[in-house]
Amino acid sequence: MIGIVFKKEMLSHLLSQRFAACTVLAVVLIIANGVLTSQTYVHKKASYLTQRAAEETKLHEITYYSVLGWDWLVSTKSGFKPKAAPRALRAPRPLAVFAQGAERQAGQAIKVMLFNVPYQAEEVSPFQSSNPYLAIFAFFDMVYIFQLVLGLLAVLIASEAISGEKEDGTLRLMLTTNASRAQVLAGKVLAGLTTLAIPTALGFILLTILLLGTENIEVGAGEWARVGLLFALSLLYLLVFYLIGLVISCMTHRSATSLIYALFAWALLAIVLPNSISALLNEQANMGEKHAQAHHKAAQVWQEFDQEVTDLARAHGQTKYFPTDMVEHVRTEGRGIVIYSEGTGTYSKRDGQTPQLYLTSVADSPSLAKFQDIVRSGERLRLQYAQRAWNEKAPLIEGFPRRIERWNDQLQRLFPAGAYAQAASAFAGTSRREYYDFIDQVRAYRGQIITFLEDRDAFGSREWFNDDDGWRADLRDLPRFHEHAWTVAESLSQALPALTALSLYAAILFVLANRLFARYDAM
Repeated sequence: MIGIVFKKEMLSHLLSQRFAACTVLAVVLIIANGVLTSQTYVHKKASYLTQRAAEETKLHEITYYSVLGWDWLVSTKSGFKPKAAPRALRAPRPLAVFAQGAERQAGQAIKVMLFNVPYQAEEVSPFQSSNPYLAIFAFFDMVYIFQLVLGLLAVLIASEAISGEKEDGTLRLMLTTNASRAQVLAGKVLAGLTTLAIPTALGFILLTILLLGTENIEVGAGEWARVGLLFALSLLYLLVFYLIGLVISCMTHRSATSLIYALFAWALLAIVLPNSISALLNEQANMGEKHAQAHHKAAQVWQEFDQEVTDLARAHGQTKYFPTDMVEHVRTEGRGIVIYSEGTGTYSKRDGQTPQLYLTSVADSPSLAKFQDIVRSGERLRLQYAQRAWNEKAPLIEGFPRRIERWNDQLQRLFPAGAYAQAASAFAGTSRREYYDFIDQVRAYRGQIITFLEDRDAFGSREWFNDDDGWRADLRDLPRFHEHAWTVAESLSQALPALTALSLYAAILFVLANRLFARYDAM
């Protein structure tokens, strides 16, 4: 009997104007958005490959170690070159075409500075389509289309499943057969889910074709597994909204009333509540004030550092740090050059501490070794203060926004649309948590660079500030950054709370629909 109900419901859904309208709208939106997001991926991938090649080249151009703390290469040999410090690069995610998540705002490169703990990516110029009409579709992705358009289709076809048949008189006729109410309900649910699977599969097929036709795309077994998980997740989400419509239909006796309640529930659960929570939390965050407080605290820490290294210099009979007057220069036509700012470096909100020291034509002298000892102690002290400054800033500019993100995630899981978006971004590799993990990897990489320099006593070496003939710094063995992208299992683990929420929604709604239909008056 389930099969008979299934066939009847399927035919009814497929021939309805609602199904045709929502399917066509979803397909058009998916194609337009897919074209734009695939172009965005090509743009990001080309930028990533260019930057990766530049990173390999720049390390061969650095001639003295202190460049790693300044980000400018100023050399009589190499000239003036900006962005000389290493950048840790994050590869663009190919499945962002399905769920953009944090990929829309996240940068691809993080500057790795010795005296500044990395916590955010450098700003990147977003891809802009030459077609102004196509650019409109940059603000949503497949997940958003499914949340709204197919979610609407789900509640529409379910809202008349019971009350509509009662009005037509077919429900009473169906229940006079040997079919139980549980079988009738199961047939309707299976038919509804199969109907929704058709536009879902069509959308995935279209996006997959666009994805495979994209330049420089790399799709392996892991990506195919993620696509499969995204498809199953989308069906689970649509099942939840179908069951919401079915519950409403079981609570009313007129199809018009069911339709109004279903539209209200869809708007509330898919649009109003999830977006209101995000907007409210963002308003409460007030990050502009938090950044001002954080940088004020960091500036105070660096003022303490200024005083301590000045005392260090005075303890050795000098008046300032860096005590460059101690260094003697070879009297040649290419006279020694000293480049520094405010003695102890410059603190800025964007870059933190950027000490500037470069000497040329340095002469061997007894005072040179003493100068190197002072610099060694001072720069190691600067590393300690860099961590102290970060400890002051971190609760405000990182800990607080991450806490807001956690609150938002927890509240969003209360609604099907929010849980769906979270799980989808996890499967696509575009979640905010995976991006935070990338930042943590960059910090670990900075630690590797510091260890590399400590092992070579770079802070107290002449190569720290000088690149005269015979004293050039050798960075060929400097550790390179290699991003660890999450495996499918790690992404699945991250998506588990959202998946659990959606599964509970579906189970509770199905039980509720079964109970309501068991008591439903079909007369």
